[in-house]
Amino acid sequence: MLRKALIMLLPAALLTAQGRFRAERPRPLDRPRAEARREFRRDRLMARIHQLRMARIQLSLGVPEDKARTLSDRWADFDQDSMGRRQEMRRLREQVNGILVGPGSEEHKNAQIRPMVEQLTALQRQQQEAKRLFEEDIRASLTPAQQGRFILLQEEFEKSLQAAIAEQRKERP
Repeated sequence: MLRKALIMLLPAALLTAQGRFRAERPRPLDRPRAEARREFRRDRLMARIHQLRMARIQLSLGVPEDKARTLSDRWADFDQDSMGRRQEMRRLREQVNGILVGPGSEEHKNAQIRPMVEQLTALQRQQQEAKRLFEEDIRASLTPAQQGRFILLQEEFEKSLQAAIAEQRKERP
């Protein structure tokens, strides 16, 4: 019952953590102020995700609060570390797609895309290695049963997070 409540709480928390401008007061914001506002919202959202992860870890794995906090901190470190790589991989994929659908011969496209594919492959390897290290760090302090529960929790948490993000995108004007 508590698990279902937590699952339902995640999308609600993510949606409420996203500030919106009121339609009746649109006003242009200068770039530094808008960036600061986005950063504040992102930090607030990440803090909420950290709290939710901590609660879910504590509940699912049956560990004390301090251990749940340590595991959640490590998970947040992994997220922070991999965020830049994910953004760079997304940017490279978009560039590759732009070249593929754009004008030019196959030979010209191959020449343009080759270094991007190599860079993308290197980033993917780095991301896989970072994930492997993250999982090893987490598992090192858990029993085999807790390790299994953590694997399931991680997958479930990521799915619910993706669902909340998709829902948020649907609601944007």
